[in-house]
Amino acid sequence: MIGSLRNRASAPDGTTMISPTESTSVRPWRSDEPPQRVLIIRFHAVGDVAISLASCAAFRRKFPDSQIDFLTMDPTALLAASLDLFTAVHTFPLCDSKWERLRYAIAWAARLRRYRYQIVLDLQRNWVTRFLRRSAAPTAWAEFDRFSPRLAGLRTLDTFHRIGFDDLELDFRVPVRAEALEAARQTLRSNGWNESMPLVVLNPAGLWTTRNWPLECYGDFARMWLKDEDTTFLLIGTDRLSEKARFLSDVLGSKVVNLVGRTSLAEANAILQHVSFVLSEDSGLMHMAWVSGIPTLALFGSSRHDWSAPLGPHTQCLHSGDLPCAACMSATCRYGDTHCLTRHTPDTVYGLARQLMRNCYAKTDRS
Repeated sequence: MIGSLRNRASAPDGTTMISPTESTSVRPWRSDEPPQRVLIIRFHAVGDVAISLASCAAFRRKFPDSQIDFLTMDPTALLAASLDLFTAVHTFPLCDSKWERLRYAIAWAARLRRYRYQIVLDLQRNWVTRFLRRSAAPTAWAEFDRFSPRLAGLRTLDTFHRIGFDDLELDFRVPVRAEALEAARQTLRSNGWNESMPLVVLNPAGLWTTRNWPLECYGDFARMWLKDEDTTFLLIGTDRLSEKARFLSDVLGSKVVNLVGRTSLAEANAILQHVSFVLSEDSGLMHMAWVSGIPTLALFGSSRHDWSAPLGPHTQCLHSGDLPCAACMSATCRYGDTHCLTRHTPDTVYGLARQLMRNCYAKTDRS
């Protein structure tokens, strides 16, 4: 079964030992009846929240009539609200200090108690979310395993399994609201996209140079694609990518739709639903793509692939796991050449991308 935990032991108080240094608390849902009121908590980065959505989608399809609420932080609340997954999305504000977080946690604790949640799934597991979970006083709960060297998507699914829903599997059909999809289509049209033309995302969004494939390689990759198939390339993301987007726009000219810095997070996710393929470095957008079932080839340099690589037969990850300096998590390369990424030539990456596309769409045709 996907994501089943091994070698775990449970203490009498419900604490599950994941490893000698890691423990989580769990009390399973014992009723044969569907839960009526559920709270899922996931804070922090865009990618972390996106990774949780494939499990949330599976849970929603299992319990279509349950109240399933989501508690997240300001930057990702609108993303969650744009999906047909949650009954309500609650927002915990970004805070500048521990004392400010404590103040808001106390205020939220009083509110959560009134909601009378039967189940709380804590997909964050820090001191704030533990306090909130305990304050909510649910009948059943489970906590995320933060530190095991396993993919975050599987550790998230394990949280749902351990609370008692061990028949769930990751669902890569994260539903976006119809009005958001139509608005995304109109945005693409107004920026020059012909709907008959496939859309391919180029996403050089890795945070550090050790996570960046050379921009020239993206350009060569796109030229190879255009030789085989007339395509529009989409650039999308935050203002941080503006200079890279200008470079690729100059290289590819009229074959580019450049929306960098021009969309919200929710709008970007809705736009992704119209895309045929994503080539991306480790980033929130990459995670938004693969959880939506979009064929995704991920380029990982210094990132921890054992934590953050995409999941599913529609994905592939080129990572550094075979090198002595694997997943160094350093902002600068100790050897000065980011060999973990520069060793992948455009023609190699292009060949893998086209094979992934063939596999994905052949499977779709058979089904």
